[in-house]
Amino acid sequence: MFGLATPNGFSASPFHLKEMWLLQAVATGVCRKTLSGHTDGVMSVVYAPDGKQIATSSKDHTVRIWDVDTGECCKILKGYTHWVREVVYSPQGNQIASASSDCDKTVRLWDVQTGECHLTLTGHADDVWGVAYSANGKLLASGSWDKTVRLWDVSSGECRAVVENFPAEVHCVSWSTSSDTNYLVTGCNDGSVLKWQVLEEDQCRVQLQWSASNGALTVTGASIQGVRGLTALNKQLLKQRGTIGEPEHLLRETSKKVTTMASVVSKLKETPEGTAESSSSNPLQQTWEASVATARTAHKALTGRMAFLVIFYCLVLFLKVMAKLGKLIW
Repeated sequence: MFGLATPNGFSASPFHLKEMWLLQAVATGVCRKTLSGHTDGVMSVVYAPDGKQIATSSKDHTVRIWDVDTGECCKILKGYTHWVREVVYSPQGNQIASASSDCDKTVRLWDVQTGECHLTLTGHADDVWGVAYSANGKLLASGSWDKTVRLWDVSSGECRAVVENFPAEVHCVSWSTSSDTNYLVTGCNDGSVLKWQVLEEDQCRVQLQWSASNGALTVTGASIQGVRGLTALNKQLLKQRGTIGEPEHLLRETSKKVTTMASVVSKLKETPEGTAESSSSNPLQQTWEASVATARTAHKALTGRMAFLVIFYCLVLFLKVMAKLGKLIW
């Protein structure tokens, strides 16, 4: 059993092998309503963005829309001939996307108000397991056991891009929630996770950012185009491991800072006669000169003390030698 929460304080929990699911109050854990109607196991459940509706998909080949307040089934979406594995709302809440398996291998887009299917997206060669809308609601991603992910235009039904060569069957997909960034994450049946950047241009392009499999992070096929701050060694190592694209050079500001520091050091090393500014108008040079003067004074004092100690030690040795000679003579 799994569940999800909504901002209005309720959680929905479908029983995977039963034809009913529960609506619970999160704060108390008390069952508020038991919604029944599906004739086979519930595969997925999702809240509408405003929290007023819930959609469920089932092995009974249907999608049902429920009213959260009354618990009534508002609409039954039919047309599939096999299990409906997943259902999701669009960010605007006016559309539902559902994914099916076996003979269908399709994604269907439904109008929430009318319950009508206005687009059927075909192209996958195997079961479709995961669907997800982009943050702006313009694109829909679908992941399939044919080891591909397809990106669809939800207004026209056009397939904008096909991402291939996955290491295993694609089990789930998820978009970033921020409209400022367009990233897609995919999960495969072998346990691998891959992050992609989606560039919506005239031709929709998808670039691999990173992949993780069996606890190891790999960058084969990942794009480092325009990446800042890489050293020559970093760039070489990433290229050896299969990245593509060209990173930007180190920031110009960094080189300016290095140049500035080098010029300060060179000025501090100059003699008073050769400096461009007098010590009275250059605080850095004043500090430098004061430090040098202190060091010289300390060195002289230390040198004087060492000389005194050496002379004293020699005098003691001389007296000891003279004492021994005196004993021998007498």
